[in-house]
Amino acid sequence: MKTILLCIDTSVERTKTQVASITRQPFEESQTTVHIYHVFRSDGENADVESLSSVKKATELLEEEGFTVEVSQSGGDPARDIIEKAETLEAESISLVSRKRTPTGKALFGSVTQQVILESDTPVLVCTPK
Repeated sequence: MKTILLCIDTSVERTKTQVASITRQPFEESQTTVHIYHVFRSDGENADVESLSSVKKATELLEEEGFTVEVSQSGGDPARDIIEKAETLEAESISLVSRKRTPTGKALFGSVTQQVILESDTPVLVCTPK
């Protein structure tokens, strides 16, 4: 059984792009679990990943394609949490979507995608939003 860690944010459109990038790959759907993962920036007690529209849409699209789907969440540092989750799951790959930012924006706010690529031993599939 293969495991893909699909790290999504709250954007339904970016989530659709990520799901499409996975469904186009030569994965054997019945032998692949897609673990949908969202990192909340805080540890809010009321945070519920299942209530996010992006999670609902990803789950729906992936299950329609025949993938087994699991969902989880954490709160804190997104890059660190993503890397740790991939290691815990022994994921074959991590799927991320990049955000379009100016060079100044990247310098000021950093890039979760860039940090995961540089620090993770797990292969990373980066999707570009349409």
